[in-house]
Amino acid sequence: MSKTIPLAEAKKSLSSIVREVEEKYDRFTITKNGVDKAVILSSEEFDGLLETLDILSCKEERVAIARAKKQVRSGKTVSLKEFKTRLKLK
Repeated sequence: MSKTIPLAEAKKSLSSIVREVEEKYDRFTITKNGVDKAVILSSEEFDGLLETLDILSCKEERVAIARAKKQVRSGKTVSLKEFKTRLKLK
């Protein structure tokens, strides 16, 4: 859940904000004079966003993702059981 709070409130409630971010994956937008100035989110979520940006910035990765999506849509998939069986044959 995303919440918007003024800087003064964020200062008073920083411990509880960090707890909510860590436990509930809430996000907080901090405003100053009614203008968005900062966002607080979990470090795990931040790392995930950076990883996503890294993947999407690489053309080869985007092509591989598009190819995989096309394969799924056309039914060219295997079950986990079948995949494990194939691995044992090699």
